[in-house]
Amino acid sequence: MFVLRRLILWLVPILWILGLELTKAKVNFFWPVIIILLIYILFACFVICKGRFDKTFLRFLILPIFFGAAGFVFLLFSVSVIFFHLMVLFVAVALYSLLKQYFTFFYFPFKYQPYSLESLTFYISLFLFYFMFSGAFASMTLLKFNAILALAVALPIVGLVLYQFFWVHKIIWRSSWPFVIVIALILFEAAIVLSYLPAGYYVSAFVVTLLAYVMLGTSRAFLQNMLNKKVVTSYLVVAGIMALIVLFSARWS
Repeated sequence: MFVLRRLILWLVPILWILGLELTKAKVNFFWPVIIILLIYILFACFVICKGRFDKTFLRFLILPIFFGAAGFVFLLFSVSVIFFHLMVLFVAVALYSLLKQYFTFFYFPFKYQPYSLESLTFYISLFLFYFMFSGAFASMTLLKFNAILALAVALPIVGLVLYQFFWVHKIIWRSSWPFVIVIALILFEAAIVLSYLPAGYYVSAFVVTLLAYVMLGTSRAFLQNMLNKKVVTSYLVVAGIMALIVLFSARWS
């Protein structure tokens, strides 16, 4: 059984790469590929979580399933062939790393590095937001989707990812729920405002992600009684520098 679980884990990035490459070659395979990939991620997560269909499994499932879906949508709007292949590889490695961390957490607790899952969850959540909002902005620009409707689809996903983020960081729902609601609404409103600006969808999504970076980091520190001037300053400085670099180097239309 141990070898089988390992094999199931290894197949996640392999199937992801094969599936995305097939989609690139045959666009008509979009729906079958995404459905099969998401079902397999669900199955792999179920096996890794020791085959128990409970709250723990559902909580651990949130991030890989939505990260996979957001990454898939993001790649559909990729124009550069080289960029497409690089991002396929990146998402495959990220999915594998996350599920491998789950695997270690459940089966090798003596090897588990404290706070490693929390750190990985933080960064993958940010990439998930970037992929998802890039897809939302791209659908508005290229497919002429209504901005409110496109972002309204993203809102509950943001809420679930935020819920899982605070849960992984061992912050109880009674303390985290106001932050989940407020952060989700702020990101939603910021995305609506950015949808009216003449910026590319990659830039707009990056700005929303930077906002999420600051709010997630400071909220987590506050709820863990670790918030101070140094923490706030570090998040604001990093986000400010990144925002300036992107905004001044971006093409405005």
